[in-house]
Amino acid sequence: MDDTLLVVDDDDNTVRQAVAATPPVLRDFLNDMAGLDTWREGPSVAEDKRSPAAWGQLVIARAKTGEVLTMDPELFWEGIYLWFRSQGVDPHPLRR
Repeated sequence: MDDTLLVVDDDDNTVRQAVAATPPVLRDFLNDMAGLDTWREGPSVAEDKRSPAAWGQLVIARAKTGEVLTMDPELFWEGIYLWFRSQGVDPHPLRR
């Protein structure tokens, strides 16, 4: 799974940093985004990767202030399901 969190510049809509979507990064992104400054400190992406479209499908976008700007619910929940399965956790265990 090559999921990546992108930091996009508001002024020119270009990708500045790409951060691996590890569990701590995802937890922070989905909750309070306290790590936003840390994400911005990473190395810049190559010139050919500055377009957000070059990275694939957008699942969720948030503003610096935390509000959700856009989200594809189907991709979001599918991603949650696949992530849990990749960690060996079934989010829908059989109930008896």
